[in-house]
This record gives sequence, structure tokens and C-alpha cells, in this order.
Amino acid sequence: MAFDVHDLTQSIVSSRAWFFKHLRGLNDEQWIWKPYPECKSIRETLQHMITNDRAAIEALKTGHEPNYDELRVHEADITKLMQMLERSHHDLVDSIRDNFDGKPLDTEVSIWGFKLKLGRGIPYYSSEDFFHAGQVAFIRMATDPSWDYYEEIYGSD
Repeated sequence: MAFDVHDLTQSIVSSRAWFFKHLRGLNDEQWIWKPYPECKSIRETLQHMITNDRAAIEALKTGHEPNYDELRVHEADITKLMQMLERSHHDLVDSIRDNFDGKPLDTEVSIWGFKLKLGRGIPYYSSEDFFHAGQVAFIRMATDPSWDYYEEIYGSD
């Protein structure tokens, strides 16, 4: 069977699961810690990722760059943010499936406001998950030198 939109959505589902794996076992301090003031904390990273998911849906729907100020998340409660992030990602995956399933991968789409072919654009959403997983890993290692990245991320499921 040919590579298609279903494969692309499965890829972004997997990358989000990879990101969530990095959040397991965080303590209260780690959610808000920053190595320097200009950095995002892990909590702020969750807010950012929800905003990105919402912006992605808006851009795919309208074909234009979204208004990030209107989509910005201000929720601070970690439990609610985790639920919101799961929901926003689910909504993004559903939006892609509903609007692009069966479409050729060379269909032009708007990815956060810039035009790309569907087959090149959808993987950009995974890049966000991998990038932010690295940020979380950095904060975890900086705040808990005994945290074993390789065991926690690769050694368990």
C-alpha cells in the first residue's frame, strides 16, 4: 500500500507520545524551572504546544497564518494543561484526517501560515514534539543529575 495521509498522522501521533514520555515523573519544581529567564519552563512549553496545535488547525482550515494572540493559552494548572494538550493534538490529527485523507501528498497546505506540500508539511508537526522533548530532557537533567535519560526514555515504555 502507498504511503499516505494516514501514515503521516500516525507519525505525529507517535511523536506526541514520545514527547509525553519525557514528562513522566516530573516533580513540581521541574515544571516551572528555567535555566535563565528568557527560556520557557516545561509548563510554558505545554502552553506553547497547545497554541501551536490550535494554530496548525486554523492555518490548515483557512490557508493563512493564524492569529497567535487569539489562540494563546494562559492556563497554569498542569493537570488541565496536560488534558488540553491531549485534546488539541487529538483535534489536530482529526482535522488532518477529516480534511486531507485520500488527498495526494503534493496537495499544497498552509503549515502555520507558510505553504508546503502536504507530504512535507505534516512532518513539521512532529519536529515540534521532538524539539520540545529535548527541552524537557535538558531541564530534567539540569535539575536532577541522577535522572537516567537513556533508561527512562529508551529502556521503558
